[in-house]
Order: sequence, then C-alpha cells, then structure tokens
Amino acid sequence: MNRTRSSEPLTVAELVRSGPLARAGSFATRHLDRPVTGVSLISELEKAQRCEPNTALVVHPAAAHGIWALESVLRHAWERNASCVVAPAEIAVTSSTIQLAERLRIPLFTVADPAQQALELAAAIADTEAARARLMARCAVLFGEHGRLRDIVGVINTEVPGVSAALVTEDGHVLAGRSAAGRPDNEAYRVRVAVPGPDGRPWAALVAQLAAWSPSWVETVETILRLARAPLIASIAGLRLSLTQQASKDRLLLETLLRGAHSVPGANGAKTPFGDDGTNDPEQLAREAGWRVEGNHVAVALRPADPDVSAFEAAVPVVVAAWQEVFPYAPIVPRGNRWVAWFTDEGMEPHEVAEQVRRKWASARVPIRLAVGIGRVGEGMDGIRRSVGEAELAAAAAGQPGGGTIELYADLGPRAVLACLPVADVATAARVLLADLIADPKADVLITTLATLLDCGGSTGQAAARLGLHRNTMLGRIERIRACGVDLESPDQRLALHVACYTLLNT
Repeated sequence: MNRTRSSEPLTVAELVRSGPLARAGSFATRHLDRPVTGVSLISELEKAQRCEPNTALVVHPAAAHGIWALESVLRHAWERNASCVVAPAEIAVTSSTIQLAERLRIPLFTVADPAQQALELAAAIADTEAARARLMARCAVLFGEHGRLRDIVGVINTEVPGVSAALVTEDGHVLAGRSAAGRPDNEAYRVRVAVPGPDGRPWAALVAQLAAWSPSWVETVETILRLARAPLIASIAGLRLSLTQQASKDRLLLETLLRGAHSVPGANGAKTPFGDDGTNDPEQLAREAGWRVEGNHVAVALRPADPDVSAFEAAVPVVVAAWQEVFPYAPIVPRGNRWVAWFTDEGMEPHEVAEQVRRKWASARVPIRLAVGIGRVGEGMDGIRRSVGEAELAAAAAGQPGGGTIELYADLGPRAVLACLPVADVATAARVLLADLIADPKADVLITTLATLLDCGGSTGQAAARLGLHRNTMLGRIERIRACGVDLESPDQRLALHVACYTLLNT
C-alpha cells in the first residue's frame, strides 16, 4: 500500500470488523463511518469534556459507577464530536442508555478490560496501514474457504465495513451480492474491478459501493476486490466444467431414450445391453437422474436464433444453469445445436407452458438470443419422444424471420415442416423461378396473394375472405400474377410455388 496515504484515519467500522473492537459488545451501531484519530482513557468524567474531535472515549471502571455516568460520557462525546464510546462490560447498559446513544448517533461498545482496549486501539490507530493489511489478509483467507460465487462476494459484504458489493455482468445483470450495488446511483462512491471469464474474455465486474471515500480506503477496497478475482474465476470455471460434464452424460442418456434403444452408450461409445436386473435400463437411469418419464409431458426446445456453433458450445453451461435456476423441476439437456426440456403435470397444457416460459425465462440472462418451440401434450416415454420432435420443429419456425419468440406446434401444424427447409438456398431458387413476379412494382402484395391462394387450395373465395378483399379485387390480382408467367393450373407446379412464396415471405 502507498505509504503516503497511511496517515488517513481508520473508521469505527474498520476497528469493529478487523480491529480491536471486533470482540466488543456493540450498541447503536448505525453510524460507524466516523473517523478515529485518537484514544482517550476517561478516569474522570471531567476529562470527557476536554477530548478532541474524532476521539474514541474509553471509560475506565473508576469513572463508570456514578449515577448517569455513562449517559454523561455519551452527552460529552456528542458535544465534542467524539467517534465512539467504549464502556466496561461490568456496567449494565440499560435500554434508556441505548436509546440515548442512538439519538445522539454515538456508537457504544462494552469490553472486559477498558485499559487494555485503549492500548490496542491506540496501536491500531497509530498504524492504519497494518490494520488495513490485516483486513485484506482476513478477506483473502475467507475467499479461499468458499467456492460459490455468492459466498465469495458475501465475504466482502460481511467483512469490509461500509461496503456493498455485487458481481455484475456486462449488461448489468447481478450474478451475486447486493442488487443495489449493481446500480450506478453514485459513480463517485464506486470501485469497479473487471473479472474475466475462465477463457480470459470479458465476463463480469466486481462492483463496490462505498459509504465513505478516501484515497487509502479506495485503494484498500480495490485490493480486496482484486483478491476476490481468482476465487471467482475458479468458481465459475468449476461450475461450467461440472455443468458441461453433466450435460454430456445427460445428452447421451436423452439420445438413447428418444431413439427407444435397449442399450446405453458405454466406454468408448460401445453399446451396453440391459442387464437382467435392469441396471442399464435407460428409463430407470433417467428416473435415478431425477427425470420424470411417466405422466403427461409438454416438451420445450430452445435453439439459437442466430446459429453459431462456437457460440452454442460456449453457451451450453450458461443456458443450462439459467434454466435450472428458473425451472428446477423441468430437466434440460443439450441436443445437437439446441436444448430440450420437458414439463410434467397431469393438467399441463402447451399454452400454459408457453406462458410460464414467456414470463419466467424473460428474466434469465443468457449470452445468445434464443428461439423457443413448444410441443403438444404426450403421455409416457412415447409422448416425450413425440412432443420433443414437435417442439424442435416449432423452435425452427420461431427462429425464422418473422417468427415469434415462442411458437407452439399446435398453432403451426404442418407449416412447421417448412421451417426446417434450407431457406437461403430455396430463396435463391425462388427468386429465379418468380423473377418476373418479383420485378412487378406490387411484388409484395402479389406474392402474399399467391401464397394465400395456395393456402386455400386454389379457392379464390376463401383467399379473398382471408385477405379481406372483394372477390373482383382478388380476381384482378390473380390475372396480374398470371401475366407474370405464373401457371396456376399446373398441379405439379403448385407445391414448388407454395414453398417459393413461403420462403420469399420469410426472408
């Protein structure tokens, strides 16, 4: 620590958290941010009337036995702007005394040996750098004893006086600590230390709000935050590794269940058949993993809205952890370039699942934008297989341009199959096939009209009703479409035209 800053005084809070007052009984401790520049051992009450400001008044037993003695010292401390009052533990502190201390905003402490306490306080105040070094050392030890993010940040909030800390992502989401610390209410009283992820890329920041500001105290807090970085990185690395390993096991088990196979992957990918005792029964293994395979299920599929293999692999543990926090009762498993989950409940309906996901998943912070598909209700393991397939088709539809964030397979029906087409390739072919139609000034209107006509099986009346048009207007548009070289009478061309229109409307 910079020696030129060691003259800045300690606060009462520092003496309580990591100094001589740590073992003292405490009362009226809501105002501990007072600086302490000296110690005065009061053997006579008159001496309290002459103390310097910012002094810790330590009452000797000889001066504490008179009537209202402690109350008088508190009053003198308030008049002289003293930092705190330390009294003998043998003197009973009444409720009226505590109320007086609270009204005067004078912290009150009790100790067994006031004389020894005065010596220890004087030594701490004389060497503020050593006192703060002890605080940093204590925090470093406690950091090493905890492995979870919230516990590591909790050490700062518990041990460092006058500091409110939080671990905050780049977009402002609080991962651990006090949410109030994550809000930039007063930048002048904030200390911020970047915390990279295990891969070295930017991940989060450790932010501390300070009740009081001084150069040396800022330096102390910043050093403590830096000491917390390595344990935080180790914690998130361990969590990601654990989640990744578990996700790999769950992925193998889910694939076996969805295939309806009678073996599970063993060492080196070899298939291990069921034993007579059912030890390798995938459904039994799923039950042991906490998965519910009986009852009614509604599957959910999540996939990146902007596919990127590297982003997906990096997001696997993050998405799994976020889902488990929001939906601990619904297992989630990576599968290919997506995630699969399912809800189990006798009365569960797809629209209810969609509402839950829409309401709760919106608060989860994940690094990539996700499209969500919801399958229909299925019963038992066969129902899970069917609902998962439907949810994946619906998720593909949700990922298409113009698709909703969440799509229900029941609302899409066969149209979900179109969402799985290689849209970019089909769109290129569609622009060649319908080049004259696309060149028309009202191309968007005509393509929509053609798609609607094909949706209605060629019925001009149904198409006009769906578009809200008069029948004559509909017939006029059809003639214009024919003039662009589109043959509506050829049955073998209708499927290609339908797919082409769908693709153009969704790119």
